[in-house]
Amino acid sequence: VGGGSGGHNGIRSLDDHVGKAYRRVRVGVGHPGVKEMVHGHVLGDFAKADREWLEVLLDTIADDAGLLAKGDDNSFMNRITLALREKLTPTGDDDRPPPKAPKAQSHIRQARPQQAPAKLPETGPMAAMLKKLFGGKG
Repeated sequence: VGGGSGGHNGIRSLDDHVGKAYRRVRVGVGHPGVKEMVHGHVLGDFAKADREWLEVLLDTIADDAGLLAKGDDNSFMNRITLALREKLTPTGDDDRPPPKAPKAQSHIRQARPQQAPAKLPETGPMAAMLKKLFGGKG
């Protein structure tokens, strides 16, 4: 509940009219990759190529809106993630901007021994849930 507008004029208008005490769900439209194109990208219509994922997203939001009404925001967002992952086939195209080069570590961090990542459970209910949620990565 609450929070800032983040420069979003629509959210700023809501804040002015109803206050800031409402729950928020952030659903993004991606980034065009170039700062100068953001305005047109955000305010423009969706491309025909976006229809497939957009329909899945909007249908899932409509089907699971009751979870938001009950205050179960986490389940709502999980359902959206799973629906998009299950119903859409990856194309191999990636609309995210290229990753930034990793920042150099200080000489102190470089001198420290590297710790092995913690071993996660491979069986049990939590392991099954994590595999379903993250697709068995790692």
